[in-house]
Amino acid sequence: MTTGPLPSPGRVDQIVFAWSDRLLAGGRGLGPVATSLGADGLRVWNERLAGGDVAVGQWLSGAPECAALGALRFGRKGEHGAALRLVPARDPNGRPSQLVHALVGSASVVNAALVLGLHDWPEWSTPERLDATPSDLEALEAAALRARARAGLDEPSVRRDALAGLLAGVLAAPCDSYLAEISPDDVGLVAALVRRLDGVAGAAPLTVLLGAQVTRPELRPRLLAVGLPDARNGRTPLTASGGTDPGVARVAGLLADLPPASLTRPRAPLTTTAALADWVEAEHQRATGVLDLVDRAIAGTLDEPTRRYLNGRDGQERLRAELRNAGMAQLTDRLLRWTKANPSGLSEAARTLRQVAADRYLTDAGEDRDTADRLLQAARRMDLTAAEAGRVLANWYAGLPKVTSADQYSAVYFALGVGIDPASDGTFARLLPGMKAASLLEWSRVLAPSDHVKAALHFMRAAYRQWGRGDRSGDDGVRALMRETEMFHETIHDIVSRCGLRTDDENELYRTVVHLAYGHPVTDLAPVLGAMPADAEATQFRPWAALADVLAGDRAHVFQLAAQARRRKAPPPVLEDMLGVLSTIDLIQGLAEQSGQPGLLEPVCRVVGKRTRTPAEQRATCDVALAGRFLASLVEGAWPDEPGKRFRAYSFLLQAVYQAGDRADGGGLTRDEVDELVRAGGPGPFLLAVVAHAGQDAVVPALLHAAHRHAADLGLPSEIAEFALRGPHRAAEARTAGRTSTGPAHAGTAQPRYAQDTQPAHQGPLVGDGPSRTATAYPEPSSPPLHFNPPPARPDGFPSDSEQEWTDDERHPIVVWITGRTVQEWAIAVIGVGALVLLCLLLFGGSDEAPPPRPVAPTVTVTVAPSASPTPPSSTTGTGAPSGGDRSPQPTTEKTP
Repeated sequence: MTTGPLPSPGRVDQIVFAWSDRLLAGGRGLGPVATSLGADGLRVWNERLAGGDVAVGQWLSGAPECAALGALRFGRKGEHGAALRLVPARDPNGRPSQLVHALVGSASVVNAALVLGLHDWPEWSTPERLDATPSDLEALEAAALRARARAGLDEPSVRRDALAGLLAGVLAAPCDSYLAEISPDDVGLVAALVRRLDGVAGAAPLTVLLGAQVTRPELRPRLLAVGLPDARNGRTPLTASGGTDPGVARVAGLLADLPPASLTRPRAPLTTTAALADWVEAEHQRATGVLDLVDRAIAGTLDEPTRRYLNGRDGQERLRAELRNAGMAQLTDRLLRWTKANPSGLSEAARTLRQVAADRYLTDAGEDRDTADRLLQAARRMDLTAAEAGRVLANWYAGLPKVTSADQYSAVYFALGVGIDPASDGTFARLLPGMKAASLLEWSRVLAPSDHVKAALHFMRAAYRQWGRGDRSGDDGVRALMRETEMFHETIHDIVSRCGLRTDDENELYRTVVHLAYGHPVTDLAPVLGAMPADAEATQFRPWAALADVLAGDRAHVFQLAAQARRRKAPPPVLEDMLGVLSTIDLIQGLAEQSGQPGLLEPVCRVVGKRTRTPAEQRATCDVALAGRFLASLVEGAWPDEPGKRFRAYSFLLQAVYQAGDRADGGGLTRDEVDELVRAGGPGPFLLAVVAHAGQDAVVPALLHAAHRHAADLGLPSEIAEFALRGPHRAAEARTAGRTSTGPAHAGTAQPRYAQDTQPAHQGPLVGDGPSRTATAYPEPSSPPLHFNPPPARPDGFPSDSEQEWTDDERHPIVVWITGRTVQEWAIAVIGVGALVLLCLLLFGGSDEAPPPRPVAPTVTVTVAPSASPTPPSSTTGTGAPSGGDRSPQPTTEKTP
């Protein structure tokens, strides 16, 4: 036995552990029976190796018997190494045991590569040779032992695919501990892995144990190959098939192809997958040879045979293989130099260079976007065509096991950068549906100001098609983008203006983003309004007009949107366009729902008044206006102390609904229309508006009803009202008698006007000077309207039933009176009407409304000509009222200063 200090780096000592009754360390059992160490050294190593029990072969657990090999490290810094070989044995009683031969020394010498290289070393101790083994062994020379190990490592043949699989597992998790799912006898496969990655992958040394398990947890080897059931705990499995990451698999394949002796170890261990990949790429680039031919072609030093080889089929295959593994920066540099030199006779090599560059962009752009972009630009300088790029994109997409967001990002930039049309490319059509709606809209936002504006339009439409095939609900990501971009109006404006789209197309784009963000139908308009542009005038209110078209089926939402646009000071034509998406009935009903908010009254009236309607549509419009009592609640509530504005509002409504024209031009409301309106009743300004827009033969009935209504509002008994109006009543009775004697009069009774026959008179604004100063003299109704027998009071100021009784022939009683009066009675009627006018002046003059700045007392002159007179009566005003054989009295009203 040799004694002395611990082994030096140039010396390797031996210890043999076996079952014996006389151990070198004393006692009996499993322990040291032979060694080259001194007493002190043996004591240290015996403790480290637990008397040979530090590792237990798997045969003790019933697994197949084989020689187990291991390499462990000891010391605080792992500076001491032990190489172990374990074989099964029996103790003196025939029980299972093991024999362990350990080589110990410096870890720089005694490591995994040493024990794997000595897997078939003939000097390993065996049970058969144990009895002949002296207890005093010789120390071994480290240099000679390492040379013997290197020779042993070069002998085994290795399966390339299996090695690439094991390497991929280590590259994907370079700092883990592993369980190699291979046979412990496959020493060559483990040796090939160790020779490539020991001291390279991970900060800890690559300790190994094949066919055995350690008994001390602190000595846990990083690489374990054993068939025990609990060996997997806390370990990353290494399989011959490798992982699922194609990038890691490619780098592992490159490393498997490189000879271990040609590798240059990094200065410090690498702990990340990216760093290991760069190291492998650099080593492979350094070892390639065909790229040297490319460099010689750029330099112009290729001879003709080499030129034919590089441009031929074999050279192309090798060039593709090596270019796929070359670094992107080096490949970019070669492409740029090739473009500048433009070597002749190498068209196939040039095509391979640019196509491989395009493929590398798609494959590796996620690792370094800037370098990849430069590579793609270099390929375009080499005249990469859209057709070539389309084939590259299709091949790349077909080889993807799973399309990630990074893949989608790379594909979009690639297609746009090389001129692929997204709308016509089949691969692109399959790629876009996998992208989220918010991502597609974000792409549109980025591309709209660029040269790829058509792609921006395509992305928006693709997002809408994808949304239509789903549950048609809103998306949180799109809603956030809507708020950020203020209704996406800048992007839509760019697309519409630069693609030459029409207004309908623009509305469809707004429909796209609204539905993508808030679903269909839109149930809550508040968040949509919150996303509208802050500077409405700068957008010319296009988002509002487009959104009105989107919401055309929802009356409440359209009015809510129009109200916001009006608050933003939208011009009248914009409001009219927005409201024009609704039907006439919806416009009137929607306006009735705007309690206390009459701001949309004027644009609604303008829209309704401009529309051409059939008789049926005209009748339906009148019915809905009458059912809504001509918006009395809205008008009366909006201007409670301004009867002039209420009068003008009712005038707008009557003109819009009936389109009756101006009385001075022979138009105005017909008798039947007036009868229909006065039967519905209404406040004073409304009835005065009816009088103002009544036709010439319908003025008297309207005036009589207005006078009755005003007398009732003042609380006068019905007898007083009838006494005051007795002249016109008698005139009406005389008219009725005259018509009875001469037969029914046709021309005097106008038919209802349900089709538009004349254009409405000019409608001025609701504020300012009204059509007549008389309108402002009507006070607001202070009590429900009363007739001869006042009906019960109603909160809206309208009677529940007709205030007039009708004769059996369905004629109004006033009409009966007017058509039956004699000439004498018509004279009395003239006096009565004059008294009526004076009474109205007295009553209206008592209104509590503040007088206008410059009051002008109106003078009203009424001339009534009985139809029974054989000669045409002359007008008391000298204006010549129209007369006819059987027409009703023709009142004329003038203002005189």
